[in-house]
Parts: sequence; structure tokens; C-alpha cells
Amino acid sequence: MNTFTTKSTPLLGRSSSSDNLQALSDSNSKSTLSSGSQESKVAVKKELTQLENFAVSALAPSMAVLFTNPFDTVKVRLQLQGEFVKTREPGRNGKEVVRVSEKVYKSSLDCLQKTFRHEGVRGLQKGLFPAILKESSKNIFRLGLYDPILNAMHPLNYPGEASTAPAWKRMIAGATCGAMGAISANPFELIKTRLQSHSAGGLAVGNQYAYTGTFSALRTIIVNDGAMTLYRGSVISIARSMLGSAANLTTYSLLKDHARNNWGAEDGIMLDMVSSLVSAFVSVVVMNPMDVVRIRLYNRSSQSSSQTTMQSVRHILTTEGPMAFYKGFSTHFMRIGPHFTLTFVFLGMLKRQLIEGSAPVEAKPSSHILHPKDESTSSSSSSSSSTSSITTGVIARREEQI
Repeated sequence: MNTFTTKSTPLLGRSSSSDNLQALSDSNSKSTLSSGSQESKVAVKKELTQLENFAVSALAPSMAVLFTNPFDTVKVRLQLQGEFVKTREPGRNGKEVVRVSEKVYKSSLDCLQKTFRHEGVRGLQKGLFPAILKESSKNIFRLGLYDPILNAMHPLNYPGEASTAPAWKRMIAGATCGAMGAISANPFELIKTRLQSHSAGGLAVGNQYAYTGTFSALRTIIVNDGAMTLYRGSVISIARSMLGSAANLTTYSLLKDHARNNWGAEDGIMLDMVSSLVSAFVSVVVMNPMDVVRIRLYNRSSQSSSQTTMQSVRHILTTEGPMAFYKGFSTHFMRIGPHFTLTFVFLGMLKRQLIEGSAPVEAKPSSHILHPKDESTSSSSSSSSSTSSITTGVIARREEQI
């Protein structure tokens, strides 16, 4: 009995064996925590560098325009047709006579069909190269600087957080980026418009320019009209881009951040699609009037009497009426809707690929790190159950010996 008493009592108390067991349990617990902590560190997603942000911002819309350029060609031709022009006709004592240019296309679908029938796919994709240059040069600022400017105005609590910036800050950031983008893209926009308007025979609308390509147009314009012609319409283009970008980026980011913060939506393709499509409609409502004026200015020759923005606005308003500012609205949305959707979907995919591709595949966030309280509870319960079972086994063996 004495042997049992002297040898069994310490096992029920704090013997060296108990201390060793406890130390072993604590060691396992710490190693689990440290491995979990290390695992979480590996799984932390990095932020994109500004160079990467610029790259994806230029690439995403350049990819989107491959699919949407045909609708842009249709929009340009619809907005140019039906323009009232002043001419001097014989037999009228040399007085100017206002006449309407012939309407070649009945609707967006009619323009699409006629262009494809007479000019093929190449006709629908006219101006594709300057369109790619325009999208990349514009959105490297419009999309690439939006988040940095917004975050500077309204800092995030941690990287990757859905922003809580108010609408007015988003509008200022969007308008600023839009202005910079419009300035850089104006030459390519002008060349694109002139290439898209060119057509042979009875399908021609607006002034026709015999350019053979982008560099031919660039060289001809600089030699014949001067380099500043490349920035014709830049005032209305800047205003259009400022309002359009403010409407587009504010609506898109507000919808997306609201869905993430309040509805628990995950950042993915579906959220990108819905947010961008709604923002596209708002943008077209805001931009279409200025788009009509801008297209007319881009297409106008250097000898035209109405070359300023305000003269063009007044000319359209007095001769065609206010509804002329919404010419090509449906086609504009047919182009902007898919373009913005594809742009933001591609942008989101590229960003997520760069971020997720930077972490090893096996790195997964530990559930213990997400729930440290659960870990401490499970760790302590595991160690206590292990100690209890060992103690019971030792006591049983001692009793057998006695």
C-alpha cells in the first residue's frame, strides 16, 4: 500500500511526468500555432504594383475593343448621317441654303447589315488599330490612376478592403482620371472616327478621307493641317470623358463596394458584369450629347466654317433640334454596355490572376488562424484529454502490480 501511495499520488498531482506531458502539449500547441501563422503569412495576398496596375488597365480595354469595335463603327456612321449642312446653290443668288445630308441608314441594325454586306468584316472593324491605341492610352490613366487617387482622398483601413468613400470623392477621382485619359487619347480618337466614317459609294456619310491606315492618317493630318488638328474637339472630349468617367467609375465602384459591404457578395465575374452594365447605361445618358458634338467636330474638314465646340452645339440645336443630341443612343449603349462589361471583367480577371498567382498553390489560410479562440479551446481540451488518458492508464497498471 505504501508503494502504491508514494508512487501513485504524484501522478495525480504535479509530478515530473505530468510536467513533461504538459510541456509536450504546450510544445505541440505552439508548433501548431506557429505553423498556422507561417501558413497564413504565405497565403497573404500581395498588392499589385503601380506598374502592374497600369499594365492591366491598358490591356483589359484593348482586349474588349476587339469585340465592340463594330458597334462603334455603326455608332459613328449613324451620328454623322442626317447632319444639316450649309451650301451655296446656283440660281439662289449665291445665298446659303441649309439642306440635310442624305440618310443612308434606317437604324442600327440596318447600318450593321449594310456595312457587313458591302464591306465585310473589315468594314465593321475599320479603325480597330487606332481604337486599341486609344483604349490603352486612355485607360492607363482613367483606370490605372482611379484607385490610387481615390485611396489618397479616402485611405483604406487595410489592403483589399471594399472602399467606403462617398460618391463625391469617387466623382472627383473619376473626373480627374477621365480628363487625363481624354488628352492622351484624342489624336487616336480623331483618326479612328475618320477611318470609320469612310465608305465607298452610296454608304458614305460625313466627310470622306482617303487614308490608307493609321500612320497614313497621322502623316497626312500633320503635313496638311498641322499637328494641332489632332487635338480638334479636345475640349468637348475632355468634358465628355470627365462626366462619363465620373458617372461610370462612381456607379461601378459604389455598386460593387455596396454589394460587398452590405450584401456579402464575393468579388468575382458576376459582380463585375452587373456593376459595369448598370454603370454603362448611366454613362451613355451623360455622354451621348457630347459624343454627337465630338463626332461632328472630328469629321469636319479644316475648311469648315463651324469648327469650335460652341458653334457646333448651337448649329445642331438650331437646325436639328435637341433630340439630335441623342442620335445613336441605342447603338452607343450597344457599344458601351458590352465594352464596359468586358473591360471590367477582363480587368478583374487579370488583377485576381496576378494576385492569386503570386502565392503558392498549397498555401491555404488556416482555420485556426481565422478562429484563434477555437484553437485555444481545442488545444487545451486535446491536451487535457491526452493527460487524463495517460494518467488513468498508469494508475491501472500500478493497481495491477499491487
